[in-house]
Amino acid sequence: MPDISKPYVFSEDFERRLKDKFSKSEAKHTNWQDEDITDIRSSIREYYRTEQKAQCAYCRQTISLTSASNCQVEHIVPKSKYIHFIAEPKNLCVICADCNEIKRSQEILNDVPDVTNNTRIRRYPRTSGAFKIVHPHFDNYSEHLLIINGFYFDKSTKGGYTIVFCNLNRKLHKLGYENPEFSDIELMEVMQTYISETDALRKIHILRRFREMLILI
Repeated sequence: MPDISKPYVFSEDFERRLKDKFSKSEAKHTNWQDEDITDIRSSIREYYRTEQKAQCAYCRQTISLTSASNCQVEHIVPKSKYIHFIAEPKNLCVICADCNEIKRSQEILNDVPDVTNNTRIRRYPRTSGAFKIVHPHFDNYSEHLLIINGFYFDKSTKGGYTIVFCNLNRKLHKLGYENPEFSDIELMEVMQTYISETDALRKIHILRRFREMLILI
């Protein structure tokens, strides 16, 4: 089962207003932040906040239940590249402030990685296989990523791309970890992931993370 079972449904009023706003030739993706659609963004945020059980779609950390600053409406396929998907319900979810800042910085630098396998899409994809990153409307997160005490392990190519895309091991890179406690079951789960992996590069990545875990115990 995907993490989001039902996409947001726009009211007739919301749909009309967004169509009027973004069908104009001068419309830009930055107009998404305009004050005249604050109520639309708030409605989308509240819906996906509940649908995602207050978890960021990318890092799975807890997002705010009340504040918008740590519960950002996310366009999975970047609106800066594909403005025609700016109001596509399956392109929307909510993410934490850190993941949003990392992705937003890439957009500002015009260096956003392609999240789809087809770089010239006109119609929004309908299957998981069309995306390079874990997609909350099509994927079960746990099938692609394993999280143990803040360590992120990729269980698939898609999981690995998601780790890089949002720098999910950012806490480890910036702060390190002080004496984390890993249970035998958690260590065995990592080793099982390593044993079942068939891709040589991912095996190396998993083994490196496992060694880091052992050093920190």
